[in-house]
Amino acid sequence: MFIILKTIIFLIIVNFGIGFIISKFLKTRELGFFQVSLYGMMGIIFIETLCAFFVPLDYRVEITLLMLGLSGFLWFIKGKDFTILEFTKNLDFWFWIFVILIIFLGSSSPYLYDHYIYYVSTINYLKEIGFVKGISNLDLLLGQTSFWHIYQSGFSTFIDFNLRINTYVLFLFLIYIYQNKRPFFLLFFPFFLIFIQQPSPDLPVFILTLIVLNEIIERRNNTFVLALSLFAFCIKPISFWLPILVILESFHSRSFKLKSLIPIFIFSLMFTIKNIWLFGFPVFPLSLLDLNFAWKPSKEILTYSSQIGFMKSYDMAYSYQQISEFNIWEKIYHWFTSGYKSVFNIAIILCLVVLGVFAVKRKQLIYKIIFVSVIVKFVLLIIISAQYRFFIDVYLVTIFVLVKDISYEKTIFTAVFLSVLTAVVFTFPDFVKQRFHFGKWMSGFTSSQLVRPIELHIENYKSYQLGNLKFNATEELIEQAPFPAIPLYWLKTYEYYNIFPQLDKGGFVQRKMTNEERLELKKIIVDLEKSTP
Repeated sequence: MFIILKTIIFLIIVNFGIGFIISKFLKTRELGFFQVSLYGMMGIIFIETLCAFFVPLDYRVEITLLMLGLSGFLWFIKGKDFTILEFTKNLDFWFWIFVILIIFLGSSSPYLYDHYIYYVSTINYLKEIGFVKGISNLDLLLGQTSFWHIYQSGFSTFIDFNLRINTYVLFLFLIYIYQNKRPFFLLFFPFFLIFIQQPSPDLPVFILTLIVLNEIIERRNNTFVLALSLFAFCIKPISFWLPILVILESFHSRSFKLKSLIPIFIFSLMFTIKNIWLFGFPVFPLSLLDLNFAWKPSKEILTYSSQIGFMKSYDMAYSYQQISEFNIWEKIYHWFTSGYKSVFNIAIILCLVVLGVFAVKRKQLIYKIIFVSVIVKFVLLIIISAQYRFFIDVYLVTIFVLVKDISYEKTIFTAVFLSVLTAVVFTFPDFVKQRFHFGKWMSGFTSSQLVRPIELHIENYKSYQLGNLKFNATEELIEQAPFPAIPLYWLKTYEYYNIFPQLDKGGFVQRKMTNEERLELKKIIVDLEKSTP
C-alpha cells in the first residue's frame, strides 16, 4: 500500500506538471485540477508515442517525463495562484475513505486473464524495444498495443514498476467528482475498483465515457470534451461512438468550430500510423483499407481472428461453420440463449429500451443524440463481433441517466457499502475462486500488501529457434517470458495454418513453413507440453 501511495503521488506531480505547461502553452483558462491533469496525460502519451518509434520507453524516457513534470509543478507553485486547488474545499470524510479503498484494493494481486496474456507482455516489449514493425505477426494480440499501455510503459521502471497506474486514474476520477460536485458518480466506484489491480485499458475508457456524457449534458468546453472522446477512442476503438456523440452535439448546439478539426487530425494521425506500423492496417483488428504493407499478418490469421470474433459472440458454443449456416432468426435466438453470457446480451437490449424511453420522455435533444450514438455502436458491433464485454459502456450510460439525480445520502450509503463489499471479496476470495475462472489468480490479503502490491509469478518458459527467429514459449501465460515470446496457443495455430513469424528488416513477417520447419514446430509443441507441469 505504501508503494501504491508513492505511485499515485508521483503520477499526480508528473501529470499535473506537464499539463500545467501545456495549458500555459495553449493559453487555456478556467481549467480545474482534473482538466490540467488530463492535458498532461494526453501530452505524455503524445510524447511517448513519438519516442516509441525510435527508442525504447525505458528509464531515459521516464526520467525525462519526471523532470518535465517537476518543472511544471514548480512553475505552478512559483506562480502562487492556487485557485486551481479550490476543489479541496469540497473534500469530506468519505473522500478519504474512497482513497483508502483505492490504495488497499490496488495492492491486491492482478486477476484478469488479459493481464497475463498481453497487458504485461505489451508493456514489457515497449519498455525493452519500443514499437516493433509488424509485431502482430509474432502475436496478434500485441498488434493492438493500446495507447494506455504506451502510457503505462513510460512509468514502468521507477514510478510504477508494479503496473498499478489505474489506481491513479481512479483517484483522478475521484477528484473530478468532488471538483464538479457530482456525488452520484460514486455509485460506479464499486465496479471500477475491480479494474485497478492491473493496467486494464477498460477503466480509463469507462471513466472517460461518464465524463464525456456529463460534460456534454452540462454544455461545457466542447473542444476539451472532443479531445476526451478522441482520447477514449485511441485507448479502445470500440468507444468510437463517443466522438460521434460529441460531433453530433456540437452541430446541434452550433458550437462546432474549424479548430475542432485540429485534435481530430492529431489523434487520428497518431492512431493510424501506430496501427499501420504494428499491425499493417489502420484499425486493429479489422483488415480494412489494405495498403498491402509487407508486414501485415497473413490472410489465414486475419480470417481466423475474424471467425473467433463471431464465435465469441455466441460464447464459443458453436463453430464458425455452424454460425454461418444460421438464418437471421437463429442468430438472434442463439445470441440470447448461448451460455451464461446470454444474460448480459439480454441486458444490452433492456438498456437500449431504457435509453430509448428516456430519450423520448426527456425534452432535451441531447438524450436523443446519446441514444442515436449508442444505437450506431450497437449495430456496428453486432455486424463485427457482438461480445457482451464490448457493450459494458452501454450499461454504464444507462445507469448514468437513471441515477444522475439520486440524493447525496443514498449515493454515499450505496457506494460505501458496495465498495467495502468489494474489498471483502478481494480480502477473502475463496467464494469467487471456487466459482469463477478469473478467481484462481486472487490471493487474498497478506501483510506484505501494507508495503508493496502482490505479484504472481506463475509461468515458466523455454527457448527455441525456428528459421531465423529465436523465441521463448510458454504453455499459456507469457507474462514473465522475455521478448519475443509466443504462447502454446499461437504455436498450435501457426502449425495448423502452416505459417510462422520470422525476422525481417527490423520487424516481423509471417511466411509459409517448409516441411522440415513444420516438423520442427510439432516437436517444439510436444516438448513444451511435456515440460509444463
